[in-house]
Amino acid sequence: MKKDSAEFKRRIFDLMNGSLDLDKHPVPESEVVENEFKEGGVCGILYQEVYYANRRICEKLGVEEDPDVEIIIRNLLEIAEHQSFRMYDYGRSFS
Repeated sequence: MKKDSAEFKRRIFDLMNGSLDLDKHPVPESEVVENEFKEGGVCGILYQEVYYANRRICEKLGVEEDPDVEIIIRNLLEIAEHQSFRMYDYGRSFS
């Protein structure tokens, strides 16, 4: 797989997010790429804070889910994904 392919970038991104089941589908890149959302990790802690803030907002509103909060979270995650892919491209360009 080419290192500048969308598939490779997706694999790295998914490894960083802990989205891959490495027991069922091990990949060699997992030896280098860390799950940034692992328990106690920076992203794991930050995401937990987002989750609890979302729960508090929904509780205040008296709803199970608030569509606007969900849009905010989803869009911020998509922004982070886009920036991650672009950062990877820039890193390859400058290396």
